[in-house]
Amino acid sequence: MLDSDREHPLRLTDRFGRRDLVRGGALAGAGLATAVLIGCGGDDDNEPSGASTSPGATGTSAPTAFSGITTAKGRQIPYNFAEPAKAPKSGGTMRQAYTFDPGQLDPTASQAGGTLTAVNAAYDRLINVNGRADADPTKINQLEPGLASKWETSPDGLTYTFSLQQNVKFQNLAPLNGRLFVAEDARFALNRYKTEGVNQQFFTQVDTITAPDTKTLVIKMKRPQPDFIFPLSTAYTTIHSHELVDDGSIKSKAIGTGPMIVDKWQSGTGGAFVRNPDYWAGPTYLDRFELPYILDPAANTAAFRASQVDWGITIGTEDDFENVLGTNPNIQYITAPVISATFAIAFNNELPMWKDERIRRAVSLTVDRPTLSQLVYKALGKSVPVPDWRFFWDQEPTFESGHLGKWWKTDIAQAKQLLQAAGQENFSFEMVYYNYTPQSNSLQNQVLVDQMRASGIQLKASSIEYSQFNSQWTTRKGDAQAYDGWLSFSPTAEQYVYGLHHSKSPGNRYRINDPEIDAWADQHQVELDPAKRRDLAQKVWNKVYDQVYRVDKPTAFAISVYQPWIRGLRTGRGIGSGQHYLDIQNVVRYSWIDK
Repeated sequence: MLDSDREHPLRLTDRFGRRDLVRGGALAGAGLATAVLIGCGGDDDNEPSGASTSPGATGTSAPTAFSGITTAKGRQIPYNFAEPAKAPKSGGTMRQAYTFDPGQLDPTASQAGGTLTAVNAAYDRLINVNGRADADPTKINQLEPGLASKWETSPDGLTYTFSLQQNVKFQNLAPLNGRLFVAEDARFALNRYKTEGVNQQFFTQVDTITAPDTKTLVIKMKRPQPDFIFPLSTAYTTIHSHELVDDGSIKSKAIGTGPMIVDKWQSGTGGAFVRNPDYWAGPTYLDRFELPYILDPAANTAAFRASQVDWGITIGTEDDFENVLGTNPNIQYITAPVISATFAIAFNNELPMWKDERIRRAVSLTVDRPTLSQLVYKALGKSVPVPDWRFFWDQEPTFESGHLGKWWKTDIAQAKQLLQAAGQENFSFEMVYYNYTPQSNSLQNQVLVDQMRASGIQLKASSIEYSQFNSQWTTRKGDAQAYDGWLSFSPTAEQYVYGLHHSKSPGNRYRINDPEIDAWADQHQVELDPAKRRDLAQKVWNKVYDQVYRVDKPTAFAISVYQPWIRGLRTGRGIGSGQHYLDIQNVVRYSWIDK
């Protein structure tokens, strides 16, 4: 996720019982099937003039836009569907069942959903991605103009020049009062990201950011950074003004150039937005966008069934999905390609207890991923690594291909041998987590506790409060032995190579400190030759999975459901592919109500 204290985007409904959990041992080794992908196709990114294709993102094999999955009951869940041939209507209020507790609003200090949802409704970005309903969910980095009308990169990759839009105004609220947006505003915001807060890793090769005139922004690099342009199009680098920083209100206010004005943003309650009547890029169709904070999955589902919310319900089991269809047969639904896992057993690799790779490998060998996936997700489950494999390999990696290393399998006997050789036959460790969803966290962790016993490992998994968890996980300052840590999703190869694994990266929350990985990641960050770059990426990948610096957990083909009158909405896509869960601006810009 780039460098973000990210909240899991999906609040999965739960009908999963303890009886199913204790069956884990009996199912071990059964080779239970997961969801089947229908159709495969290329991933050739088509980008406008001024953008560049990321080296390392080529040659991928990904599902086609209108393919999808087949559930165990034979129901087709598509990745996309056609919109009705109607002109969009203006007006109305759309309600999302919101599961992130609204937090502070300084985009340099936090990248939780509780911050960035509001930020991305009120602020714009220098560059956008295609977030319309017909965007291909398997493609990434289809860049489009944002606050920059066009941009170009020098042949040596050292200078980026952005020409900014004319007559863009900030929202007409104090202290901005509708003043014109100028290049100095973009320079100020990007320089803040460069020098402070959680986004500094995107700017490691940036030398200077200047505004030679009111409509031109120039960024000069110390060294080439092939992926530099892409984070500028994401939810993580919105453009904010100096006024809110100067008066100290940046944490409690978000007043930008964006399509929505913050009407309410309150912890424990939720948020609401109203249309910005002066939005420069219009049209925005919704009059109002409300996000009632509903944490309980059953309450979320009940609100959706009663038409009290329009979307925000994501279903993680086939039975739950069929139950919702039974009462609401006319709803719309999609899923998204699964190209990376979200959560992992994230060892605190700074602690002496994890220095022996035999212990880390034993933990991985004890995890029975097929059983874990089947118990929690049934036909909707999938076991894939944390990094987006499309930046590393031509085909999705499997254990049989050798691209997941020797320790991805389940082998209790070998795990016991490794622990014995390490003098840790009765090894125990504690893992803390926040229960973003039962399926992704508490339920999986109950199964893991049971599975670990097979090798004699005592795992204690403890749930803690959201702010407490993220204050430890995102800062890398927590002293827990392990975390049920989430991935920083990204539209760049650099994030998955350098951002997640380099010892100096703030996004390396696994606290990996491996000199070989550091050297390869440093080279990868500035390498311009695509073949050499991919080779470096693969070296990092192979070392990570050989040393087992984390143990990736299964994830799911979550099903997003929408009321039948909602148009233009396609959430759950990967970042850089349109309506990613943090790309809320794409939601409020393109959604409309067909009533």
